[in-house]
Amino acid sequence: MIKLINNISDFFEFTGFEREPISEVFDIFTHQETYPSTNQMVSAHRKDFYSIIFLENQQEGEMHLNQDKHQNLSDIIFFQSPQHVFSFVRGKAMRGFLLFFKPEFLLPFISDINSEFSFFRVSQNNLFNLNQEEKEQIITLFKTIIKEKGNFTVIKHLLLSLLEKTKLIQHKHLIIEKAIPKEIQLVNEFKRLVGNNFIEHKSVEYYANKLNLTANYLNSRIKTHTGKPAKDHITDRVLVEAKNMLLYTDLDIAEISFRLNFSEPTYFGKFFKKLVGCTPKQFRFER
Repeated sequence: MIKLINNISDFFEFTGFEREPISEVFDIFTHQETYPSTNQMVSAHRKDFYSIIFLENQQEGEMHLNQDKHQNLSDIIFFQSPQHVFSFVRGKAMRGFLLFFKPEFLLPFISDINSEFSFFRVSQNNLFNLNQEEKEQIITLFKTIIKEKGNFTVIKHLLLSLLEKTKLIQHKHLIIEKAIPKEIQLVNEFKRLVGNNFIEHKSVEYYANKLNLTANYLNSRIKTHTGKPAKDHITDRVLVEAKNMLLYTDLDIAEISFRLNFSEPTYFGKFFKKLVGCTPKQFRFER
């Protein structure tokens, strides 16, 4: 089953990051501070808190958000809620900021974060490219929050300012998205669903039900616009996660199989060999 991380301290332990959070409900730090201790690859997981991540430079890393693989990113900000499944391979010298908070941190100002700030929803776009002016404003807010990190009253208002600023950025992106044809919107929504459910749910029927479509119709529409059927997108996402865990972690094959929700390691082995042409063990040692 998918790894569920209940608090910030447990997340640091999961990632290998040697740090004590500012509090149980809030933390902020730079990407630069995560070196050298953080694991090179952090496998798919959900966190029981919200994340705001600004990347000025990704430096050869990759991350998987809403089924899409993002590489060589610069000047972007993205948002995660407890509903998101997230994994990443860390670049060599990433720059930027990470901010974590639990929902109760923004009380009494905000009681329903996903309703107030829709860019945290799994059904929405969660990643925004920033122009130079937006980048400078976002960096200033992050730096000010770090400077005031001992004063939670001030931090709450600064965090709200950051979220309100993002609303304006989101609005600009929504205008562009509204011009996207309905069929492409369906593809994007399908990919977001896969990205946040691929470990627990590997059948096309599950995603078709979520989209109020038949499995055959979903397969047809996805194949028309991407060149491959819906099932292949699900399989591809599982395979990418498996390859990354084999290449960048020391987890044994049985543990990787368990984390990817295969009932038996032998089933995982057959799945992998059919698609890659070699066993997981051979793939690990030949790369």
